[in-house]
Amino acid sequence: MDAITGYISVHPGVLIMIVVFIIILILHFMFKSLIKLALILLLILLAAFGYYYLEDPNKMPEKIDKSINMMKSGANEIVDKSKGFFKDTKELYKESKEVPGDVNKLLKESNKQAGK
Repeated sequence: MDAITGYISVHPGVLIMIVVFIIILILHFMFKSLIKLALILLLILLAAFGYYYLEDPNKMPEKIDKSINMMKSGANEIVDKSKGFFKDTKELYKESKEVPGDVNKLLKESNKQAGK
């Protein structure tokens, strides 16, 4: 054990390489599915680009601009819907905090009406 710590203290570059390797390994296992998704999306984009290019190379920039604008509008819609969803869930959470108090009030009133 002393030999390993002595070697690392003499050669700090080895320690840095080991730490970077461990970090890369951890990130790989954490984002493995995300990397796969990114690669699949990249393949789809390349296929669409190839289709537009083979269809008509002269009109390709127009079609790409049209596709980019369509993707931007779709992304904007998703952002707007997610903001609305966030607001709705926040209001629902506030209302759900008030429900137990309302139920207790109703129970007390029903007990009074029943004469208990």
